[in-house]
Amino acid sequence: MKTTRPLFDGMSESLQDALQNDDDIGRRMVWDLTAIGVYVNRIADLLGRRIGVTGSQWLLIMAVDGLGEGEGVSVRDVAALLNVDGSFVSAQSKILEEQGILRRSQSAEDKRLVLLAVTELAKRRLGDLESAKSAIEKHVCGELEDQSLQELSDRLITMRRRLGRAMLLVAAGE
Repeated sequence: MKTTRPLFDGMSESLQDALQNDDDIGRRMVWDLTAIGVYVNRIADLLGRRIGVTGSQWLLIMAVDGLGEGEGVSVRDVAALLNVDGSFVSAQSKILEEQGILRRSQSAEDKRLVLLAVTELAKRRLGDLESAKSAIEKHVCGELEDQSLQELSDRLITMRRRLGRAMLLVAAGE
C-alpha cells in the first residue's frame, strides 16, 4: 500500500515515487533521518558562526548549557549526549575555554572528572540568539502538542539505541 508524502523542494517526482514504496519504508526512514541530521548540522553551523564558533562547537555548547547545573557537566556526559568520543569533547572544550566560552574545572567529588560549564560571556552571546533559537524550535515543532512531542522523542530515543546496536553489528562484521 502506498502512502502519500508531500513532495519536497528539490526532490524529483521519480525520487518521490521511489521513496513512497512501502516495501522500502526502512530505507526511506534512514534517508529521512540522514536528511534531518544534515539540517541540524547546517543550523548548528549557521548559529555557531553568529557567536564565532563551529557547528560542532555550537552543539557542544548547547549540550553543556542544557545539561549543566551547579559545578558543571562531565565531559563523559556531554560525549554521550552528542554520541562522540570524549577526546573530541576534551579537545574542543579546551579551545572554547581559551575563547572564554566554556569553563573547565576538576570535580570536587572525583578528581578524575573534568566538568564543563558555560561562562558569563557565553550566556550573553547565547542570550543574543535566544529569539532565533525560539523561532527555530517553534517552527520545527509546528503544531505538535506536548504529548505528541514526548511520544516522538521517546521513539527517537528508541531509534537512537537501535542504531547504536546496529552500528556495533556492522563493526563486528555482521
